[in-house]
Amino acid sequence: MIDQLLENRGVDSKDKEDVENFLRPDYSKVHDPFLFEQMAIATERVWRAIEDKEKIYIYSDYDADAITASAVVYRGLNALGVTPGIYIPDRFSEGYGLNLAAFEKIKADGATVVITVDCGTNSVEEAKFCKENGIDLIITDHHEVTAELPDAYALINPKRPGEKYPYHELTGVGVAYKFIAALYSDRTHHQLPEGYEKWLLDLVAIGTVADCHSLLGENRILVSYGIQVLRKTKWPGLRTLLQLAGVESKDIVARTLGFVLAPRINAAGRLEHASGAFDLLVADDIAQSSVLASALDAVNKRRQLLTETVMSEAKAQIELISDKKILLVAGTDWPKGVVGLVAGKLAEEYQRPVLAMNKEDEFCTGSARSTPDFNIVDALIYSKDYLVKFGGHAAAAGFTLRTEHLDKFYDQLLKFQELQNSELNDSDKDKIQEKFIEAEAEVFPEELTLQVAKDIESLEPFGQDNNRPKLVIRNVLLEKMNAVGKDKQHIQLSINAGGKTIKGIAFSASRMFQPFKLGDRVDLFFETMVDSWQDMESLKIRVVDIKPTLSS
Repeated sequence: MIDQLLENRGVDSKDKEDVENFLRPDYSKVHDPFLFEQMAIATERVWRAIEDKEKIYIYSDYDADAITASAVVYRGLNALGVTPGIYIPDRFSEGYGLNLAAFEKIKADGATVVITVDCGTNSVEEAKFCKENGIDLIITDHHEVTAELPDAYALINPKRPGEKYPYHELTGVGVAYKFIAALYSDRTHHQLPEGYEKWLLDLVAIGTVADCHSLLGENRILVSYGIQVLRKTKWPGLRTLLQLAGVESKDIVARTLGFVLAPRINAAGRLEHASGAFDLLVADDIAQSSVLASALDAVNKRRQLLTETVMSEAKAQIELISDKKILLVAGTDWPKGVVGLVAGKLAEEYQRPVLAMNKEDEFCTGSARSTPDFNIVDALIYSKDYLVKFGGHAAAAGFTLRTEHLDKFYDQLLKFQELQNSELNDSDKDKIQEKFIEAEAEVFPEELTLQVAKDIESLEPFGQDNNRPKLVIRNVLLEKMNAVGKDKQHIQLSINAGGKTIKGIAFSASRMFQPFKLGDRVDLFFETMVDSWQDMESLKIRVVDIKPTLSS
């Protein structure tokens, strides 16, 4: 079965080297950062600024990818004796991306070099301002190019037209890390230990997983090593955040990054200002880190409650448009920092692209999350006549439009989807339109063992393009079913598979299990887990779907 799972991920299971590279990622195989066409001129300019003691600024976005990226550049420069300025726009008053008012402030502070992280690719006016005002703008970004390129001092983006860098799936923090790695490669300017930049890989791993980018190729290497670094992290902020969440270093996996650390880092920018998260990641004092981490945790709990409220209202709207291939929901009092989370959860549940937005009298501000078969940026480009601004990548985007154009905008999106769908063959259309869970492999009772579960764990880190395998087992007996947790929304269960009892859990599944009773024969779609308790390991399954067994 493991061979099949490897083949599903593009690995030749008969090629020992290919298998070895996947199961044991090798840092020596990361790409040379100077393959970026404009990396050399960018690093040369920064070294000149350091030598001449010029004022350097970092300009960041406010999500987890950007905040970890800004921390990478800040800590990277700080190790060289530089204390750069930092500008993180306010989500609510300034919105996404570069803005001229911010650059007026940066100019007034005497900056001559600005390094952007996770933003700037489409900032034509801001680049022009920098050029006219003696600021050398170095853009590090990974977002799609949606218009003309800005006239910046350097643009380092794997999606830049004509770019020769061989891997296009780097996140904002991945590109920022490449920049610092390139900077450090000039050993004539510093005396840091060889490979010192690797201490930043924990931040790279968090931002990469948070931004839901591919965990194949170079990202897989960066995240794999980043998890190892996180287990012994140098940064007090990350140590206190892990302690607060009750996570021991030995238990850190990719899921820890995506479901424990990233939500807390994201929470600051979603409801307040993202500076709290940045301050935590660059703090060197344990006491200060504890205060900042506790504040982030409190904000995250508030974010969870708000998300639940908006989700409920959004689902009520979806009932009225459930036949549409793209779902659009809007609320007049939905926090701008929550709509992206809601869009992501709805896209996963309904298996369709979702746009969620806060609607005000004059403007709607929203976030979009998509499915693997639909490039949401292409859809926004097609509908740009109704947009004030937008940006993002294939799976996720942000946008603003005038409220009066909302209906026409939605019609244009649906028109684009129909045009795309008309180009697909019938079998592809069926896959897009049918909501179902597709198992990677069918297992039989004798294969459902602790060793198989351990073999599956060897495919870590799990994430985009390398999801934890979903398996199916058919015709098993439902032996036990108990509702547990807050509001009894989770189901603990036991099944009998070929005379063997297997324990499992199904999260937020009380409705899914309502039609079933003990003694039913069922087919289960599930993920394996290695459950550890008092130094004993056992197999457990996490059920993601259940169907009655069809009689033969």
